[in-house]
Amino acid sequence: MASVVSSSQPQRTIGSWLKRLVWRVMFVSLLVVAFITGSIATCYVTRGERVTVPNVVGKTEPEAREILEKQGLRVVIIEVPNAPEPVGTVVRQNPKAGSVVRRPFPVKINVSRPQ
Repeated sequence: MASVVSSSQPQRTIGSWLKRLVWRVMFVSLLVVAFITGSIATCYVTRGERVTVPNVVGKTEPEAREILEKQGLRVVIIEVPNAPEPVGTVVRQNPKAGSVVRRPFPVKINVSRPQ
């Protein structure tokens, strides 16, 4: 007597399983490469235009922030306790006034604070 095997799904061989795995890995790899390439292209296309850093030493913190942000620069505040200048005054900046940077470059301003 011959037995009849009836199955609703065809049997999968190791070769077909391996082909599917290879295609999936290739597809994911292509997606990763496309993402990285797009990110690099975006950096080159959208990098900011060059601006000259204005002088904000001696200004108050709000004035300095407004001047720098109008130029499209980011502001990083560094507090300086016990500075001889009045509280809230910019005592130093980095990069120095007159430096040419690309937007949105961070400009560090040292602001006097009470002890």
